[in-house]
Amino acid sequence: MPSKLDKGKKVVISLDEDIVRSDGSRIKMREFVKEMLAYNPMFKIETSPKGETWYLRKKEK
Repeated sequence: MPSKLDKGKKVVISLDEDIVRSDGSRIKMREFVKEMLAYNPMFKIETSPKGETWYLRKKEK
């Protein structure tokens, strides 16, 4: 039985947006996404031909 996490959802975020972490430090969303992927190796980033859009894809087993 598939879990709710198996379904893809489209989410649009600005990679240049400044976010505030729980420790109060600031970081760009772009760097935050890269850090999160380092901790979750099940996913990878694919980019559009112009590099304007990032797609998070589940790595094939």
